[in-house]
This record gives sequence, structure tokens and C-alpha cells, in this order.
Amino acid sequence: MLSLQTATAVAAPAARQHEWSRGQLAYVRDLHQQYGIGINTDDLSTDGVTHTDLLDLLWSRLSVTAPPVDLIICAHALPDRVPTVQPASYLNALYGNRANSFAVSGQGLASPFTALRIAAAYTHSHPGLTVAVAILEQTTLPVRHPLVQERELTDSGVLLVLKDSGGLSLRTLLPADRTTKVRQRLATIARLPGERRLLVTGATAIPVPSHGYDLHRARRDAYCTAVWAELAAHRHDWRDRYDHIVLLDTDPQTGESSLAHFTPRSDEQDA
Repeated sequence: MLSLQTATAVAAPAARQHEWSRGQLAYVRDLHQQYGIGINTDDLSTDGVTHTDLLDLLWSRLSVTAPPVDLIICAHALPDRVPTVQPASYLNALYGNRANSFAVSGQGLASPFTALRIAAAYTHSHPGLTVAVAILEQTTLPVRHPLVQERELTDSGVLLVLKDSGGLSLRTLLPADRTTKVRQRLATIARLPGERRLLVTGATAIPVPSHGYDLHRARRDAYCTAVWAELAAHRHDWRDRYDHIVLLDTDPQTGESSLAHFTPRSDEQDA
């Protein structure tokens, strides 16, 4: 069973200037033209933050004694402004190129939930592995994305390191669902032993019955990273205060919700 060993997050870092070669600009322009999307490459010359910038910042916040990892998964909902660099491979290089690595995208804010489901399945058949899941969100795009403007999203990133021992244990992960299974799971968790329950929701999470949960809402200016940044920031306090910690978010573009359930006690049965 995967358990959270450590976590770190970064929000609204200082923008950086990136030099673009003529070939890189042509590549980005041609990439969008395949889908009938015209872009103004001048927008790419503005200062911004890339996925690799976020990974550099997250990596710098890890302890110098951070253990090596066996599997790296990068999850993101918005594309990188520099599509020629693969963030999972980049993070693998920072870790010493000893891990298997890949990315999960194209699922909106469900991407990190899917990444953790994959990690849990992988470690189930390969016990003892350490997994790093990076959740990345950069907002300087060559085309207008309504969500970025309407929510006034800021650049942010989260790095979770998990292993099958100690820490906050990951009990349940529900894939994206309209609402029914999510509400059923919340009710099921409310009946488990332990009365101290916390529900952490994103800004657009579906309304649900309270079931006695304390409520903590994530910042509105984060999308894919929202509930995970809150977990990274408050995990020590929440581990001591609550028997159950549930992360719930609903993608405003699809209406589908995803759920993750953590508990600090490793002796409970899976929900």
C-alpha cells in the first residue's frame, strides 16, 4: 500500500526569460497548425515558467538525503510552453536516471489521481518501490485557454514521494466519475472507524453531504495542483488531527469528479 513519505509544493514562482531558436518556434507553430490552430509565436517570447522550471524548484526543496526513486510519473492538465523537453525524463535525470518514468496528461485535473492509481498498481506487483509523482501547472500558453483566464490561474507544482510503508496511507482512489460513486464513497468512509474526518475540495468540487467531515477548500487560482498543494502544505498537521483525509475535486470542463482517501493508520482495512 502506497504511503506518502514527503511532499513539497511551489506556487507563483518568479517568471523566467526563455530563449527560443527559430527551429523551436517553427516546431511549436507547426504542431498547432496540425489541428487548425493558429498561434502568435510572439506570445512565447514573454517571460514565463516551464514544467522544467517547476521541477527545478521542487527538486531544490527536497532534502539532500532524499532517497532514490524507482518510478517517476509527471501529471499535468495544461500543456508545457516548451513541448520539446519531457518533464518525466528531466526529473529522472535530476534523480540520477535510475527510474522508470513517464507522464500522464489529457485528463484534466483527474491526471494526478490517475497517476497515483498507476503507481499503486505498479507497486502492488513490485513491492518496496519508491515512487515520485510530480503534478505540474504552467499557465503561459500560446493560445487562449478560458480556464486560465477565468480562474486567474498561477503557475504551481507539487512533488509527492510515496512508498509502501509509514506516512499517510493511500486507501482509495476513484477514477473520474459523474457524481454517484464519489458520494457513495464519501458515505462509506464516514462509516469507517475513526470520527475525525477531513474533506479537502477544489474550487469547483461538486456539493456533497457533510457526513460529519471538516471542510478545507483549496485555492481558486490552482487547477490540477489544487488539492495536492494543500496536502503537501498541511500533511503533518492533518496526519495528527484526522483519522481520514479525503481529497475531492471536480473538473469544470467535464463535470467528472475524482477522489483520493488517505489515513495515518496503517492497520485499517481498505475502504
